[in-house]
Amino acid sequence: MRPVAIVGCGQTHHARRRADVSQAGLVREAVDRALADAALTIADIDSVVVCSGPVLFAAVNQPEKWMVDACGGRGKPVMRITSGGGTGFAGALAGLHQVASGFADRVLVVAYDKLSEGELQYSISTLYDPFWGREFAVGIMGFSAAYWRARMDALGHTEEAAAMVSVKNHANAMRNPYAHVRREVTVEDVLSSRPLAWPIKLLDCPPISDGAAAVVLAGAGTAEKITATPAWIKGMAYYCEADNGPTRTLLQSEPLQLAAARVYQQAAITNPRRQFDVVELQEPYTCFELSYYEGLGLCREGDAAQLIASGATQMDGDIPVNPSGGSMGANPIGAVGLVRLIEAALQVTGKAGDHQVPGARLGLVQSGGGWANLRGVAVVGAEKG
Repeated sequence: MRPVAIVGCGQTHHARRRADVSQAGLVREAVDRALADAALTIADIDSVVVCSGPVLFAAVNQPEKWMVDACGGRGKPVMRITSGGGTGFAGALAGLHQVASGFADRVLVVAYDKLSEGELQYSISTLYDPFWGREFAVGIMGFSAAYWRARMDALGHTEEAAAMVSVKNHANAMRNPYAHVRREVTVEDVLSSRPLAWPIKLLDCPPISDGAAAVVLAGAGTAEKITATPAWIKGMAYYCEADNGPTRTLLQSEPLQLAAARVYQQAAITNPRRQFDVVELQEPYTCFELSYYEGLGLCREGDAAQLIASGATQMDGDIPVNPSGGSMGANPIGAVGLVRLIEAALQVTGKAGDHQVPGARLGLVQSGGGWANLRGVAVVGAEKG
């Protein structure tokens, strides 16, 4: 299959409520920016992928039928992807396969969520099997708290270490003009913030955001004609397991490790800590970023707290993680995985503005949904080979 690149990126300004636009208007805002970035029009697009969270997240059934006109998809092949928090990432993977297989030459992928208009908690409370998934009925936060607690004694993922993640990502979001939350916090602020489901506290959580993101994907031979700086997708995979597998471990996400192994093989990655210049992780809670350090091979198992404390993942560290602010800056759930991919693409093409990592040429992306049972990994780079 032929190489595929990101040739255009666009995202909205994220906010708790985007009352100034409808859901369709939110989509159009991101699409217009992605097409403008690629210097293309919708007439140049061969296929469209529309991505959004579960229907109750924005309270619209079969939303792609509403979005067809908004994204200019009328008369073109259109498909909808939904995969919880990993929806935007999964949609990009679907678009990649359309281009790589030869089905299309230029694909528009747009992901969004207008969570201010939906029933987020009700959706999460009812989307699992009523028997096997009953423990999720209070929402994913409760299980995520148990997931974190299981690793505290075994791996040293302390409250203080997770608070450092919050401090770092909030500070980075201050440089991101699209971020919803732009405020600095201290470790003390995080530790003293309101308890929600111990050890998760208010400042361990990302915001709930309205927002959208879009990319234009193109195949080799076309991508180079569209832009002098394509961001090549050098590997991409998405794995999942049952939400209530009886043999699962709470110490690490097996789908994450499987996806990373697959993508590292595709991209010839043998030393993640030294080969990657920048990392964009989708952290639904601070504790997950710690586990991703280990699951992605950025450090050994049990060394995540040491890694964050060392400053290595700061903007000026040797492996900057979430220079955009990550989900702590903005969290439009259906779009956040695509935002992570966009931010990595901007980094390796030198277009990330005030949060640019100097000299970044190879980026790692992680996204996913569920508690830890849906996980995707991608590698993007400035070079095609």
